[in-house]
Amino acid sequence: MKYELTFGQVWNTLSNVNVNERAEKKMNLTYLSWAWAWGTLMEHYPFATYKFDEEATSSNGTVMTNCTLTIGNLERSMFLPVMDYKNNSIANPTSRQVSDTRMRCLVKCMAMFGLGHYIYAGEELPDSKVDEAEAKVIPVKEAKFKFEKTGGETADADNIEDYLLILASNLGDPTNVLHKKAYASNRDNVLVALESTNMGDKNHARIEKLISLYEGE
Repeated sequence: MKYELTFGQVWNTLSNVNVNERAEKKMNLTYLSWAWAWGTLMEHYPFATYKFDEEATSSNGTVMTNCTLTIGNLERSMFLPVMDYKNNSIANPTSRQVSDTRMRCLVKCMAMFGLGHYIYAGEELPDSKVDEAEAKVIPVKEAKFKFEKTGGETADADNIEDYLLILASNLGDPTNVLHKKAYASNRDNVLVALESTNMGDKNHARIEKLISLYEGE
């Protein structure tokens, strides 16, 4: 008899993952890094897959993204408009804005399965109440970057500059076996750091270069 997952089983697993320290807040938006969320999902369900439907464009130029996440025999879909930092839809968005929204929509799909669902509490309330609802649900803390050393120790940094120093001292030689092992263990952490930077700035470029050394991109 073929074993199949149930929505209840997946919900009980993912809804119990504590995402408080991973939630980030920019202006009035609270969200999870897609890299961390996907890494967490893979720890529990490495066979999960996702796909994006073609974006729907309204007559006023605003765009809606749609994502479907499949975990085994289970499937859920979610939508998300391309928005600015004020939660207003953007007319004629750039490809970068659409790409970023796709990944946020993927995270929203994960929330439909239980991962970090409570950060969306109050989403349907008027804007004046959203921040209050989010503040009660997520005690947002200063983001920290983590690095797990091969010896079992963990190095933390409160800002990206300090984290880059940690990466330089622990991942400086891609031909070193220990450095390769350290990168494999910290790949998700490095991607989280990359997501915290803006494309085009020097820190983003430095992390991208580091990733390319280990992944040959």
